[in-house]
Amino acid sequence: MRFLQKLIVAFVALPGRILAEFVCSNSHLSVHVYHESPTTVHYQGKDDLLYSPTAYTLIHSAHEAVLVDAPTLLADGASLAKWIAATAPGKKLKYIYITHAHADHFNSFPALTAMFPEAKVVTTQGVIEHMPAQYEGAIWDYFWKGLFPSIEKANLSVVEKLPSHGKFWIENSKFEFRAVSVGEGDTVDSTVLYVPHLDLVIGGDVVYGHCYQYIAENPTAKLRAQWKRSIDEIAMLRPKIVIPSHMQPQEGFGVKHLKETTGYIEEWEVMLESAETWEDLEGMAKKRWPDRVGTFILRYTAQSFFNATF
Repeated sequence: MRFLQKLIVAFVALPGRILAEFVCSNSHLSVHVYHESPTTVHYQGKDDLLYSPTAYTLIHSAHEAVLVDAPTLLADGASLAKWIAATAPGKKLKYIYITHAHADHFNSFPALTAMFPEAKVVTTQGVIEHMPAQYEGAIWDYFWKGLFPSIEKANLSVVEKLPSHGKFWIENSKFEFRAVSVGEGDTVDSTVLYVPHLDLVIGGDVVYGHCYQYIAENPTAKLRAQWKRSIDEIAMLRPKIVIPSHMQPQEGFGVKHLKETTGYIEEWEVMLESAETWEDLEGMAKKRWPDRVGTFILRYTAQSFFNATF
């Protein structure tokens, strides 16, 4: 049905910390990923930890495009906007879809809508309900402002709620995009974006690549089990291409990411049984996954299980 013609990996180095990657195309749609590299952050008096790399996905047809998620900082959002203009020249960015309510996936959308004023920022009701919490109390003052001092709050009132079926379209309703509310990922009310014409799922923070997974909001076995069930729901869509939001370039976009995300959660639970300190937990994770990146996320997650953050 989906006429998939090409599934190849092509890398284009861009100035600074960015790598662009062609994912796939058919006779109607093309997919590119913009990789934002790890960022050094200041945490607990140290500057030696890295915030995870993040992938932002652009799906475009002959005349229109959809972007999935937006970076943390306005400057990075502006860089992404310039890349979109160069990657899909002359095309209308019709939608910016937000997968979940973490600020590193939506906060810079004003920089994108400044360049593409016709773009609608859309997501589900559940995500909209949780977004304001990112701007409140310790989450904003100590987490986001502490890590990224230049961060500015976005006007969340412009974010539009999708219909309950989660569907939106481009090219006069020719190509469907479907927000699938799976529930638990690395935060509540997480979603993935399903593109039937490509057998493609953009996994948000429900699916991880080779980065340390953020499990700080999944402190109980019940929540972690719900996350694994979310992975099962994605598998039921039978995707052929899966794009995690936090991944390293050159990993590929296979369904292997589903099994690996579940496996990480299961092995984390085994480590929890024997770890006596957060340092134990962090050390075990580094030993088990030496090829993964995002040392801040690992540190913060390990500390969260021993009430040692901030």
